[in-house]
Amino acid sequence: MNLLRLFLGAAMLPVFFAHAQNPIKPNVADISKSKDLASSINTTVQGQTNSASRLNTSQIRPASGDATMTTYDGKTSFNGKAVCQGTSEFMRMLVQPAANGDLKLLNIMQDTDMNGSLNMTSSPGWNISVVCSNGFQTCSDANNAATCKSWAWVADAQTYQLGRKSVAMSDLGGCYCINNSCGNNLAWNNLGQVLNDLGGGASQALSKANPWFTLSQIKVDGVSASFVGGETASCSMGDSKNFFGTSDGKKILNYQDNYNAMKTDAGDATTTSTAYKMITNGSLNPNEQSDFRNCDITRSVALNEPTLNDVISFDGGEGTVQQCGADCLQLVLGRLGDDYWSGTCKYFEVTSNFFVKQPDRIVNATLINAVFDDWMQLWAGDKVVWSGPYNNWSDAGPVPGACELGKSWNQNPNMDFKQYLNKEGQISFKIRVEVSGKGEGYALVRIKTDLSCKEGNENVTNTCTAYENDRDCQLVDETVDGVKTFTSSINTGLIPLAQTQVVQGNFCSIAVKRDWFKKKRTYRCNTRTDNNFDNIIARKAYVDKTVTPGDYKDKMFSNGNVTYGAGELFE
Repeated sequence: MNLLRLFLGAAMLPVFFAHAQNPIKPNVADISKSKDLASSINTTVQGQTNSASRLNTSQIRPASGDATMTTYDGKTSFNGKAVCQGTSEFMRMLVQPAANGDLKLLNIMQDTDMNGSLNMTSSPGWNISVVCSNGFQTCSDANNAATCKSWAWVADAQTYQLGRKSVAMSDLGGCYCINNSCGNNLAWNNLGQVLNDLGGGASQALSKANPWFTLSQIKVDGVSASFVGGETASCSMGDSKNFFGTSDGKKILNYQDNYNAMKTDAGDATTTSTAYKMITNGSLNPNEQSDFRNCDITRSVALNEPTLNDVISFDGGEGTVQQCGADCLQLVLGRLGDDYWSGTCKYFEVTSNFFVKQPDRIVNATLINAVFDDWMQLWAGDKVVWSGPYNNWSDAGPVPGACELGKSWNQNPNMDFKQYLNKEGQISFKIRVEVSGKGEGYALVRIKTDLSCKEGNENVTNTCTAYENDRDCQLVDETVDGVKTFTSSINTGLIPLAQTQVVQGNFCSIAVKRDWFKKKRTYRCNTRTDNNFDNIIARKAYVDKTVTPGDYKDKMFSNGNVTYGAGELFE
């Protein structure tokens, strides 16, 4: 069963049935009475639910056991407790904002034996520059993460004394800076939220050591915060028995180990509870003039995880691309084989085209082999980059010597070839060979590639654009990567620290750091439709102009059409 739905339903039933005892007869007098009665009920409901404070008094406090639940008309009282009642203070924190914006944690007082009194006091004197959901950071320069030390809340399993332990920065979550390097007076201006976040994380650590340290309420008074625990064993739904045998009872016990899960589930419940929406979104309020709209802004970073074919590929002519290892490619320039040409002092040319897709992925490239008979040139574009066998044939003219050398050559130039592959796009190579008798000509280029993961394209999906551009919509709440930056239309000044996410691919992963990844927003948008009185004014003006002591003329508007009429004033 849904706790929120049940206690709201229980509270609302007496309202709707309190006046249903006497049947209403369908006559004019009773119809008038019904309208008055409905108006009275509506006024009563609005009076009990038209603000957060009234809703807290009439519903939330009675449901938590802090007060007696009553019907909206105040005539009937009953036990409407639906959750555990928090009655025992188990921790108190005293802080002092420093001149540099840090908070100094002066004292922590604890009730370690759960007898209702604070029996242990420590004075840690920790400086807090960054507040996180499960710990904090101390920094000499909050803008430089290298100067920060990360701490997570811990509690001794035997004595329950609260402490801290050094952790990696990635082990903390929902962090935001309060130091003056990030803004002025952030700690002072948001002291309530800061103490809530610090105490929430500390309470999680305590509940792991002992599940009976269950946080149910946080009371902030200036620079002091008091943390109240729930009497978990007394949880009940009204006067029901064996509550903890139910799924809801077990869920509440699980909240002892996960404070944030309780907040998340409560938020989820408000989105699915019809009763909650009726009260808070105005379905029970005929004067409601606005709706709340939720939207997200999400940043996603793609993973560039290439294959060998994503680096360079064959693009026509004679030749090919061969794989020679996990990160190795071999380009064949020309035609593999032996004695496929013949002639006397005859010249042959072969073109090999390749397309370089990611030149930054080419670590090195080497001309490792040249096979030919009798002379050969290797052209890159319009330039000779190598020639054999003597590396002295450097132009488009004839060979600089005898055509017939009477030998087949297999040379290893080992020449750096990367400079010819360093631009994205198509590149053309040409093999020019002089043959006397029979001959062949081709070259091999060995390429070492970098197939490591790299950041790819970044994309931001914004479902808030319509509300951002609507003058009738106002930003009410915003949470950026778990940090509350707007609350009740007020900018908190808190900014989340840069977040790191791991993007996982098929064969590798990479850590990506950004200022933010997820913004969750709530806008209040005016939905009131103003009445247009232009036609009424025009009709009155026409009647005023045409009326006489005995008759009148009329001008009527309906669905965009205009009709005229007339009549006698006295019949």
